[in-house]
Amino acid sequence: MDRSLLRLVGLVMALLVCGRSVSAVAVHDEKSRGQLIYEQRCISCHGVNGQGTPQTPAPIFGDRSLADLADLITRTMPEGSPEDCVGDDAVAVAEWMQQAFYSPEAQTRLNPPRLELTRLTVQQYRNAIADLGVEFRWRQSIDSERGLNAEYFSGRGLRRDKRMIQRQDAVVDFQFGAFSPDGEKIEEEAFAIAWDGSVYARETGWYEFVVRTENAARLYVNGRATPLIDAWVRSGPETEFRGARYLLAGRLYPLRLEWFKFREATASVQLMWNPPGGVDEILPARHLIPKNSPEVLVVETPFPPDDRSAGYERGTSVSQEWDEAVTTAAIEVSERVLAGLKDLIRQRDGDDAAAKIREFAGQFAERALRRPLTDQLRQRYVDDQFAGAKSAEEGLRRSLLLTLLSPGFLYREVSGTDDQYDRASRLSFALVNSIPDGNLREAAAAGQLQTEQQLREQAWRMVNDPRARTRLLEFLRSWLNLERLQDLDKNDQHYPGFNAQLAADLRTSLELALEELVATERADFRQLLLSEHTWMNRRMAEFYGVPWVETQQDFAAVPFEPERRAGVISHPLLLSGLAYTDSSSPIHRGVFLTRAVLGRGIKPPPVAVAPVAPELSPELTTRERVTVQTSPELCAGCHRMINSAGFALENFDAAGRFRQQERDREIDATGQYEQRNGQLVRFNGAKELAGFLARSEETRRSFVRQLFHHQVQQPILAYGPDTIQRLAELLEQHEFSIRRVQVEIAVISALRGWNTNSERTVADGTETR
Repeated sequence: MDRSLLRLVGLVMALLVCGRSVSAVAVHDEKSRGQLIYEQRCISCHGVNGQGTPQTPAPIFGDRSLADLADLITRTMPEGSPEDCVGDDAVAVAEWMQQAFYSPEAQTRLNPPRLELTRLTVQQYRNAIADLGVEFRWRQSIDSERGLNAEYFSGRGLRRDKRMIQRQDAVVDFQFGAFSPDGEKIEEEAFAIAWDGSVYARETGWYEFVVRTENAARLYVNGRATPLIDAWVRSGPETEFRGARYLLAGRLYPLRLEWFKFREATASVQLMWNPPGGVDEILPARHLIPKNSPEVLVVETPFPPDDRSAGYERGTSVSQEWDEAVTTAAIEVSERVLAGLKDLIRQRDGDDAAAKIREFAGQFAERALRRPLTDQLRQRYVDDQFAGAKSAEEGLRRSLLLTLLSPGFLYREVSGTDDQYDRASRLSFALVNSIPDGNLREAAAAGQLQTEQQLREQAWRMVNDPRARTRLLEFLRSWLNLERLQDLDKNDQHYPGFNAQLAADLRTSLELALEELVATERADFRQLLLSEHTWMNRRMAEFYGVPWVETQQDFAAVPFEPERRAGVISHPLLLSGLAYTDSSSPIHRGVFLTRAVLGRGIKPPPVAVAPVAPELSPELTTRERVTVQTSPELCAGCHRMINSAGFALENFDAAGRFRQQERDREIDATGQYEQRNGQLVRFNGAKELAGFLARSEETRRSFVRQLFHHQVQQPILAYGPDTIQRLAELLEQHEFSIRRVQVEIAVISALRGWNTNSERTVADGTETR
């Protein structure tokens, strides 16, 4: 090769290298351009990683799309001179901020979440105590039979030889007047009735039971030792008697009502209740089971509320009030156990009572501590307590108190290991929010909780437990924020007929819809958003203008404007709850849709702004009034998203009734939503909005994230940066089965406890298992 050719080749190579270097520098400069602009114009106010400064303490992070973040920068940054960062500069800064610190993914890299040592939440404590009691009794199953067993007696006593009628009564609501239940068999002057069975509690809380009668009655709920209501020997003119019991959700409680008439002119009896957030009503047949059930060990000691600052309940706070509550509760439980000891230890004639009591103490400690007792633990929790006691009962009391106040019971994991019993505990709390049952303990003892497959098999067994379904129901109530939809009140002039009874019906209607979903095999997530029928009773049907056909049940599933409504977002309870007393509220509805359903972060308003009353701007529709009110730059950033979602529900008034006009003008129910990927989705009305939500990946990601937090009560990103996406894809791949996701969440949590906090999430976002 001659020298000229070599020089040519060398020149070409130099140009290529030079070109590559220039290109690389250009690319590097382009990537760092946003950072350079941020450092020059933004860092003095917002800090190196957007954490804020003393002058501007509010940190910058969130979930806006790139386009939305660039728009925010264009309008507001730098403060006082936003014109200095617009166009391509704003886009470059937004891109760099997304990668450096703004996005949830960046925040996870900067601040890797860790699992925390937690105590039992209040609900977990109560569930654990109740299940400890069940372990020594028995559990009644729930089938399709409803109502109470009834025995009718001639005469005022309950003598078996005077029993004239045996049957099932759906409810207790009888007006006998001056007659008897059966003129041929029972005399009018004196007769008695006993109703037996169980009552089912839908929610956890205080239930007030009411007996109305001019005759004699006594009511037992969750125990036969002392009647809750005792009007057996009456004095005075009272005809209404009340008593309250604290009940845990998803459980059966024994119930017996005894009643008699003797020489009074008339006879009548009603058994009613007032459930949490409800009103006085005849105790419905759907909550009555014609089967006996064992007494449930329910702790009634009041506890301070659990921390919910992270958006879900967790047992991370320990206070003097909590310490006093667990001490008082331990005393309450030990006294209740001793009062029913003979039943719990199943003592028979000829048994060595002291030996049975000591054996019970050991079994109680093992189940409460959620692992077998070593010789050392048995010595501490059982033998030492009985050694200095004056009686076996006193030894048991000391053993129970020590067990119930021990860290091994009060905290989720304190062993410092990750053994089979820890996994059993994590799996059980994730699915049923309580201690492991016998099957799970046996699997742990046999070493059968080692692999994901073994854990998954146990999880599938447990997910069909009524307690697991109750846990899912509790999550759905939390997801819909139902606890905030209490005491609904509407303007009587604008909404005649909307009263406390109708509000209670609306709550029952939505509860029945959620129970219907949870009872299905898969619990299809799409049914929440796309269902076209609503549970109604006659009062609801009349108020909302739905044709009503009498059925044997008080509530029935009926088609409800299927061309206009779909799923929970257009259910009258949510629509009326997310409204004012006399007008709809696109803001309340929009906040629910964007935060709870789509999972968007919404910061509190910088200043409190009172809503403009409709009468102050009678020429404006609600949409126009809200648009004007939220138009200032201080509000517009969030309200562009909030309002637009809420406007899609404007066809529904403050009571959740459909309307086409407001102030004699056609309602505009169009809306739009900019997704996190920057794509804009448009919709018109509730039906189209529900369809978008059911298809949206953001909805799925939000739902599985919140479900994970509810079940595990630990930050989901502590289990890996891809956990949300994995669960969202699993939901879609398995025909939107919520139950399938419940199982997977339980398995994920079982495999890793707080004491295995080795860094799984590192700076580059990868896992280091």
